[in-house]
Amino acid sequence: MTFRTTARVAVAAALALSLAAGARPVRADDDKPTNLKVLPKDITGNDLHEVMNGWSQALGVHCDYCHEMKTPGDFRSMDWASDKVGHKEVARRMYTMMAGLNTTTLPKAAGAPGAAVSCVICHRGLPSPTTLDKVLVAVTREKGADAAVGKYKELRTQYYGSGTFDFTPRALQAVALTLADDKATLDAALTIAKLNVEQNPTAASAQVVVAQILDLKQDKVGAMAAIDAALKLDPQDRHALFLKRQLTQPGNGQ
Repeated sequence: MTFRTTARVAVAAALALSLAAGARPVRADDDKPTNLKVLPKDITGNDLHEVMNGWSQALGVHCDYCHEMKTPGDFRSMDWASDKVGHKEVARRMYTMMAGLNTTTLPKAAGAPGAAVSCVICHRGLPSPTTLDKVLVAVTREKGADAAVGKYKELRTQYYGSGTFDFTPRALQAVALTLADDKATLDAALTIAKLNVEQNPTAASAQVVVAQILDLKQDKVGAMAAIDAALKLDPQDRHALFLKRQLTQPGNGQ
């Protein structure tokens, strides 16, 4: 598959994304696009607008994220051809990278000619892709556990159900276990682990992580209580069963 063909495939994918999302072109006219450096030179104005709408959906941004708006708030003042806004050049580089992946790397690695990625696979509605665990670990280390709890609730309110962040128990478990690796953030780890129990009260795994952290804090009684809570939710949870055996061994403080 040539780069030009890949470009057309990427355009088609972006069109499908924008149409599925119910997006509409930002301009009604079909003027011939100018200053195209990576997209097909013969792309129609309407198709280009649909592609741009698809990208804005993928990154959760508006047109002025990449295009110059000469009068703030006035979309009629948009200079579409201008390269003044730096994000536009970044978008070109990212598109070129994606096209290269879809042309050679992914089809070869997957052994499937149609293997491909698109902007939304990584961005998921964020201008700069990241994950919930990275955000919360960073906030905890900078501002403390209470700030991380607040950030989690803020992000959950804003993004829950969108697919932007993983709000399953695994994400908070990852945060808690990462923080538990450092004695300086062990208390913060417990705060996050308890938040996980609060948000996911039917997840045995959330109670297991609380037990693991309490064990690290030498609170064997609290750890056993958390294990019992986990086994009440799932009597076959292998991690809870293993930890219970560890804690009930002779000489382990029980």
